[in-house]
Amino acid sequence: MGRLAIIAGGGDLPHIAMREAIASGEDPIFLSVRESAFEEKEFADRNFPVYITKIGEVLKLCKKYKVNKLLLLGKVSKDMILKGYRFDLKALWLLAKMANRNDYTFFQIAAREFEKLGIEIISQKTFLHPLFLPEGRYTKKKLPSHTLEDISYGMEIARNMANFDIGQTVVVTKKMTLAIEAIEGTDETILRGGALSRKKGAVVCKSSRLSQDERFDLPTVGTSTLESMHRSGCDTLVIRSGETMVVDPIRFIKTAESLKINFLSLANVNPRMANKNYRKIHV
Repeated sequence: MGRLAIIAGGGDLPHIAMREAIASGEDPIFLSVRESAFEEKEFADRNFPVYITKIGEVLKLCKKYKVNKLLLLGKVSKDMILKGYRFDLKALWLLAKMANRNDYTFFQIAAREFEKLGIEIISQKTFLHPLFLPEGRYTKKKLPSHTLEDISYGMEIARNMANFDIGQTVVVTKKMTLAIEAIEGTDETILRGGALSRKKGAVVCKSSRLSQDERFDLPTVGTSTLESMHRSGCDTLVIRSGETMVVDPIRFIKTAESLKINFLSLANVNPRMANKNYRKIHV
């Protein structure tokens, strides 16, 4: 009988998935990433810290605990590779096989190594379906036409940037691109873009790639996203429905309303349809 392991970074997602996995009859463990801000919380007896730069160690633990399924969740800083961490021989060998050192390339090559040992990396959606919202407007204020035009403009750019594996977030205003996410992460991108907008309101667009592999790096937003927007003066957030995880949706939408931030989940290229469909979240 095989076992599920969650390679866990920082944030709430690994813990949400752990609880759902246990509730569904799994006996999961955490392989928590030491290079991240992971907190074990109530799962100390299921937690086995690892260095993600030491792939050989991860593989040995998978064998020891009879792991046959892996779930990758949580935040790990993308600039890890620049910080001087020591990679083991297995990790160095994988890096040598990569055409570039972008996230998607690394995940694909690593997945093939795990598959050779009979370990399947499963979709990040497996235990997190309630975090994916259908299309609609989730805050009360209907968006004006100029904001909808910025959304169309920004979401196209965000999709293209994700396709190039550069980043998933762009900040726009008046059909001008203020900031594009790269290795610094979403919050820093928002702060930079909001500062350039001079706190007069800007649209934050977040998108997955066109053919997103559900096993790796699905876009995620949480209250920290909203707090960064509020600090920098960005007033509208747009995600792709069914593709972006919203951590604690009820709390998230209540926070958006309290901070006067518009929130739209978009399924197609026409934001006007989503804008018309107000979805009230019941507390």
